[in-house]
Amino acid sequence: GKIPITMSNHGTFCTVFDCMDGRCQDCIGAWCKKEFGTDYADTITIAGLDGVLPKDAAERERALMMAKISAEKHGSKNAVVVGHSGCAGFPVGNDEHAAAIKESVNIIKNSGLFEKVVGLFVDVETGKIEEVCRV
Repeated sequence: GKIPITMSNHGTFCTVFDCMDGRCQDCIGAWCKKEFGTDYADTITIAGLDGVLPKDAAERERALMMAKISAEKHGSKNAVVVGHSGCAGFPVGNDEHAAAIKESVNIIKNSGLFEKVVGLFVDVETGKIEEVCRV
């Protein structure tokens, strides 16, 4: 793939909107490195993020404020939104997670900060990462 261009030489970044759940973070970081070829994942966490982002304006604002730093200061071009099974912060079924992930992806895409936004669902039992959508 092509080498992403950043505004400085501190390595390349992508932006991850993730649950606070520690079971997601390592595998998502690795997925991003492989998928986007980036060195680092700036991670913005909220408990039950995929459920919270569409419903809570204050949390959404806070997340987007951090995303702006990631995009403008770190040169991040790609973002991912993560939901996962067994989520204590947003205890719903997988279909509801998928719907919430899509909604959250659209919110992030509409912020205009990123070229590409991908929605991912992590099965924490198996460690399997499923792509829900990509815009």
